[in-house]
Amino acid sequence: MTALEQEIIDKFHRLDRDARRRIRALIDQEVDTDDTLFDYAVWFRDVESIRQQIRTAHGGVFPVIDVVSILRDIRDDEDE
Repeated sequence: MTALEQEIIDKFHRLDRDARRRIRALIDQEVDTDDTLFDYAVWFRDVESIRQQIRTAHGGVFPVIDVVSILRDIRDDEDE
């Protein structure tokens, strides 16, 4: 065990019970986050599937969307 690890454990033991629980929850959250890496391939397949559904709903053509105009309408409170 490194000196840093030992220092962290020593300081952890100085905390009261509630503080230990909060720190442990935070550490568990950090560790769990590292295990769930973003899967770009799955995301890309999902996006392509949604795009195909949109194309199918519009006669095989992906519709042209003027995002700037939509945002301006929303800004000007003219959205549907």
